[in-house]
Amino acid sequence: MPNLSSIPVLTGNDRTNLTVIPEGLLLRSRHKDLNIPAEAVARVRAEGTSVAVELRVRAGETPTVFRIEGVDGARAVAFAEGVNSLLEPEEEREEVDGISLVVSDTRRTRWTQGANRRLKWFTLAVLALTVALAVLGGLTQGAAYPVITVLFTPVIGACFAGSMQELTQSLHARRIRRIGVKEFARPANLPGSYVYQDSTRLNHALIRLSAGPYVELAYDPADPADWVTVRPGFMERLSRAAGVFVFLCGIGGVALLALMLSEV
Repeated sequence: MPNLSSIPVLTGNDRTNLTVIPEGLLLRSRHKDLNIPAEAVARVRAEGTSVAVELRVRAGETPTVFRIEGVDGARAVAFAEGVNSLLEPEEEREEVDGISLVVSDTRRTRWTQGANRRLKWFTLAVLALTVALAVLGGLTQGAAYPVITVLFTPVIGACFAGSMQELTQSLHARRIRRIGVKEFARPANLPGSYVYQDSTRLNHALIRLSAGPYVELAYDPADPADWVTVRPGFMERLSRAAGVFVFLCGIGGVALLALMLSEV
């Protein structure tokens, strides 16, 4: 029977990897970690350049399967054989709902990824606009025009970018509270950490250092890792107010820039 260090680490497509840890398996992707306890695993299958981790289920239920694609075939076989040799013999296993033991730790939800992409493209647009205005103004209005444009346009763009992030996040949270699934998160092993189950019985981890014995939350049914507290907290209300204030600063900056450029 192999020890843990002799079982290879699998690296797959899009920076995913699958590792054996003392507690079981850790499947890591760019935006999420899946901690799969050993008692939740029914078997591991090597399927060419992919590996499938099949979870244990109660009689009559369809097992959940997690996959990693694009791995080395030989390492996949060695990994599957090594892990399967460490599992309890099938005849000695009790019925276990494997998915209810798995914990998902999501670093970036789908909405956060989309918001970051929008911010990136907005930033590039502001930079392109700054360069275009500076060049055109310098050719037609004189040397002062590009100096003023380069100094003020990025600041105005930053104001609008910050307000866009805060206000769209507020609207997104309001939407989840309206359509989301209500749930209670219970304390986990580490101080300030909690877990809650979605409709598939998968556990999701969250950090809430100032919370009490439980966290009342709502999660997006289309992306259960995307959650908000049922009632807006002080920091959320403060961020919303800051977003409005920064947006007004951006409007004022546009007016000031227009006034200064008209006098050049």
